[in-house]
Amino acid sequence: MKKEILEISRSKLVPLKSIVGYSILAIISGLSGFTFIATINNVISQSISSDSVNLNNYLWIFLGTIIVFFVTRRWLSGGIINLSQNIYWGIRKDVIKLILGAPYRKLQEYKDEVYSTLTSDVGNITSASLLVITFFSSIILIISCLGYMAYLSISLFLVSLAVIVVGVLVYTFRARKGDQQFQEVRELERSFMRTFSSILDGSKEININPNKGIDIYENKLIDIISHGKETNVKAYLRYLNSELVSQLLFYGLITFILVYAGQILDVSIDIVISFVFVLLYLLGPIVNVMTIIPFMSNAVISLKKMNTLKQELENHQFEAQARESNKSKYYNFSTLEIKDYSFSYGENTFSVGPINLEINRNEVVFIYGGNGSGKTTFINTILQLFNLDKGTVTIDNIPLALEQMDLVKSMFSPVFSDFYLFDEFYGIEKVDVNKVNYYLELFELKNKVTIEKNKFSTTDLSTGQRKRLALIYALLEDRPILVLDEWAADQDPYFRKKFYKEIIPKILNNEDKTIIAITHDDSYYHVADKLLKMEFGKLTEINKKMLETIL
Repeated sequence: MKKEILEISRSKLVPLKSIVGYSILAIISGLSGFTFIATINNVISQSISSDSVNLNNYLWIFLGTIIVFFVTRRWLSGGIINLSQNIYWGIRKDVIKLILGAPYRKLQEYKDEVYSTLTSDVGNITSASLLVITFFSSIILIISCLGYMAYLSISLFLVSLAVIVVGVLVYTFRARKGDQQFQEVRELERSFMRTFSSILDGSKEININPNKGIDIYENKLIDIISHGKETNVKAYLRYLNSELVSQLLFYGLITFILVYAGQILDVSIDIVISFVFVLLYLLGPIVNVMTIIPFMSNAVISLKKMNTLKQELENHQFEAQARESNKSKYYNFSTLEIKDYSFSYGENTFSVGPINLEINRNEVVFIYGGNGSGKTTFINTILQLFNLDKGTVTIDNIPLALEQMDLVKSMFSPVFSDFYLFDEFYGIEKVDVNKVNYYLELFELKNKVTIEKNKFSTTDLSTGQRKRLALIYALLEDRPILVLDEWAADQDPYFRKKFYKEIIPKILNNEDKTIIAITHDDSYYHVADKLLKMEFGKLTEINKKMLETIL
């Protein structure tokens, strides 16, 4: 159990100052109760050995211990409530901060683990962090009671200590299997979150074909739930049975002392009664310790999972802050040149590159190609969502060092094919309301959407209309290069024509933007200044003079 306590304290989830302060309060509160029991023992002992006992002598002791118990318990309970909320929300804040600084591919890989951390792990660690204080104070009380028991009778103390050691050994031996079962349940939690996510992400498909949902529920989810429930029950029952065995030994010890201690160990009746009172009081802290252990074990498993997650996601927050002042360094670029860009999903799998491409300011670049040709993968590489296997970037004939590659990312505002539309203008310091209203009218959304309290009044629109809002959002970010992945695919023929014939020219003239767009609208390829074809991961520039022969 010492290892579990060290893991919780080293995690800094509970500040050392709080552990010390609340532990002192818990110890004082516990010792006041212990003093109350000890005083009762003295009164009983004197009552047995003497006919007259002046109880007034103990009145102030009783009142003092009651007041100390009440005050310390009140301070301790209030502090624990405050601490529990700090821990609960603090862990969530730290995990989300970690996610915001994580590499895109790592975040996608560990998405299910992140969900598990924010749900089960946070609760486990929060509960255990609070129980550390109870555990520590219980240990102090156990030591105090053992010392008092030795003072009352060495012989009875040795007998009691032997029984307690046997109980601890039984409990520890059986707990090992319980820890393994808790670990198994934690692994099942990730599978549960993955399956649950598939239900949410595939809700449209499930709505069309309910058999998909029934199949997932009956043949996948129920198995995970049943296995998790059964394993968790077995683990907790193992701890419960161990606790009951220990308590059974304890009650047997009390019975032995009451019935045989006077005869076998030659202990006076007043010492026997006092000793039994202390044993009964000692039972509470011992039960507390045994009850806390499974929660601590669960928390240690969660803590290890969370620490592993932190290491895997590689938080780059410090570097991001360092770049903040330089993020607009290349906004006024003239030429961005990509050299030998290459990316692979792994050995003997699909790869893109090497790609060489020059992008000039205020030009329109269209990319087309068949499904699976590598268009989206290429876009993800130039956006630095995927780490390059190799490749360099030159801006205005100035090569960028490897540690500066993320500065390229700050030059782009993308609208992905699977875009997410934020309803508020996050990351935009000052929203130009006049510009928003201009584009709402240009995109024919003025009668549907307005600006209210720094956000869109609604995002409950058709997919094509929501994509228009996403493009307006990208324009408000005021970055020099727009990246559009199949943006026009969800627009009706009328608005698609308007986009290519009217909107793109206005964006170029009004905003001085560069546009890189993945598109299959071959009727409008002539709008592009540069036309590129992606095939088998290779990018080829098409001569515009040959455009008519291609279409």
